[in-house]
Amino acid sequence: MPELPDVETLARRLRRRLRGRRIRRVRVLTPSTIRHPDPATFSRALRGRRIVGVDRRGKYLLICLRGDLTLAVHLRMTGDFEITDSGAPVHRHTRVLFEMNGFHLRFIDLRRFGHMDLLTPRQLQRLPGLSTLGVEPLGPQFTRIRLREIVRGHRMGLKALLLRQDLIAGIGNLYADEILWQARLHPARATGTLREEQIAALHRIIRRVLDRAVRRLSRYGRAVGVFLDAREREGRCPRCHGPLRTGRIGGRTTFFCPRCQR
Repeated sequence: MPELPDVETLARRLRRRLRGRRIRRVRVLTPSTIRHPDPATFSRALRGRRIVGVDRRGKYLLICLRGDLTLAVHLRMTGDFEITDSGAPVHRHTRVLFEMNGFHLRFIDLRRFGHMDLLTPRQLQRLPGLSTLGVEPLGPQFTRIRLREIVRGHRMGLKALLLRQDLIAGIGNLYADEILWQARLHPARATGTLREEQIAALHRIIRRVLDRAVRRLSRYGRAVGVFLDAREREGRCPRCHGPLRTGRIGGRTTFFCPRCQR
């Protein structure tokens, strides 16, 4: 499932190409992708509308439109946008097609779990899943003191805490494992056992991992990291060379090093 770095990278790429462009026409090929309003109203409302910006909030992609409307997109497991020539063949997993001047913006989604809502500012503030998001870990409000408040205020395992979107927005399974490996913290460790210096280190590592992931995704097109690579291979710990262990922690499949992470 796309996480903060994936959605941030996509937002930056689309921002460069789409800002100031006008949507000529919208073709909804899979009606269930559109949650609000109904697909016909959705298409009519977007026709002729100019894109003024592309932002991100947590794992949501927000395409801002002239006339105080926002297209809120959640990619879910397999959603993605691609920009193609207008004459290019339409991929069979294309769910929504936006016709621009000279090119197409196409929403591709293999498993059809992604969804879109076209919303007014008031509706956007009330959107379930978006309105309850926690602090942005790459934003200025995510300070060491804020993380300390989150850790001290919630008694649970560390990985479960990192996955709580209402506390810290955008971190998913993959990057939670990377963060905790770099911090040398066991994913099931109780939040109440962390010392002050460990909270400070965790704060620094969260920001570093996510920032590097955004930069590397922009450059290489995929997540690049020593532990991420080892995790994909189910190999050995890059630090101590001991075998990695897998288990269900926080309801998710988790990779960790039982030697390094305490």
